[in-house]
Amino acid sequence: MDRDEIERRGFPPARRGYDPAAVESHLRRVADEFDALGRAAAETPRPSLAEGASTQVRAILEAAETSADTLREEAGRQASDHVERVEDAARGMLEKLDRLQTELDRLLEGLKSSAASLSGSLEELSRDVGTLQTTAAPSPQPVASASEPEDQPAPGVAAANGSRSDDEAGARIVALNMALEGSPRAETARFLTDHYELTDVEALLDDVYSSAGR
Repeated sequence: MDRDEIERRGFPPARRGYDPAAVESHLRRVADEFDALGRAAAETPRPSLAEGASTQVRAILEAAETSADTLREEAGRQASDHVERVEDAARGMLEKLDRLQTELDRLLEGLKSSAASLSGSLEELSRDVGTLQTTAAPSPQPVASASEPEDQPAPGVAAANGSRSDDEAGARIVALNMALEGSPRAETARFLTDHYELTDVEALLDDVYSSAGR
């Protein structure tokens, strides 16, 4: 519809109808409004295809960014949980290592103490063996003269007349020397019985052979 159609004339006459002048005036106002609407529509720029596409792309990008933010947050939470689990496991391992280190330190201290005690015992045994060897070393025998008898008794050993010595310390040294040289206990006991007057030979042999590790 255009302005001419709105403002056309030649309405059929009728009795008691509308006033033709009033009708024409009204139609002119309608035509004016129609023209104004057409001009307004023509002046208003229509959105181009590029603008529409840009709007869609912008919406897609916004949705993608929102999804990316959500994924980042979820990944951050999962990573945080994983880090916490790793930290807990590491703390537990460190605690176990601390306990193990404590046990090792205790064992080392015990070994050091045992080694020191053993070293002291070995030193004492070495001194005893040295003293025994020095004491039991045979002294050079003097050449018998014509005025002296050939069978002189050794210090602490029975004399030729069959008497026995009561030197328990000397008997202990002799017994220890025999034990270290590998003499059987029975042989040592027989020698002590033959040459010494002792109150308890068996007790002395127990002590001597225990010290010699026999």
